[in-house]
Amino acid sequence: MVFQKKYGLICTVLLCLLLSLSAVVSTRFSFVGDVNNTLGAMFSFVSWSAGSKGFLFTTAVLCSIPFFLRWSRPRVLVCLSCFAFVLGASFVTKTVLKSVTKEPRPYTYVLQDLGSVDSAAAFYALSSSERVDVIDTVKERVSDWRLPHWEGETNYSFPSGHTIFAACAAIFWGAILLSEGYRVFAVMLAMWAGLVGMSRLWLGMHWPIDLFGSLVFAAGLCFLVPFFDRALARLGL
Repeated sequence: MVFQKKYGLICTVLLCLLLSLSAVVSTRFSFVGDVNNTLGAMFSFVSWSAGSKGFLFTTAVLCSIPFFLRWSRPRVLVCLSCFAFVLGASFVTKTVLKSVTKEPRPYTYVLQDLGSVDSAAAFYALSSSERVDVIDTVKERVSDWRLPHWEGETNYSFPSGHTIFAACAAIFWGAILLSEGYRVFAVMLAMWAGLVGMSRLWLGMHWPIDLFGSLVFAAGLCFLVPFFDRALARLGL
């Protein structure tokens, strides 16, 4: 079995603590005005590592772990198949929930406060191109580190796709690293996932509840891995 639940639980608890810290720190975030360029670059890069632009690279790095551990070829194939199952299920979960919950992103309320839209609901009543045009009207008030993220993601907020990917990675691969004795790497992976969550809060893309919801769904999917693993075994894979 490639995934052991007790180690997955440890990673889940650790990540929950890190996301809780992120939620507390986020109360000090202001979305209007200039920001420190180093901070902006760091949060943008971290967010990028779990987003559409960087998740393939991140996934490739993560999928090299069983090769680093020198597992047998059959075990590597099972491991990668299980992770593919988790990623596929997380994508479907995220997509369906966004269309059902239709929770406005935090930055839409910033747009409302700045007078660019009458309300968050009014923002989502616009077409995709019109939403980008509205966001562009606040470029003198909002940092360039945040605006590209706002313009690139004008859909709904719950859950956080970036965080659910990072949480799946931290729980799945963290459990494997812990079981193999690589505790420091497992903690580093959890810290990266925690920073992904914090970056989404700092950028104004998500609420804290979005992160915790993502963690719950990610943990649930990872804890289904043993069942998927056994299904592969029955098929002789």
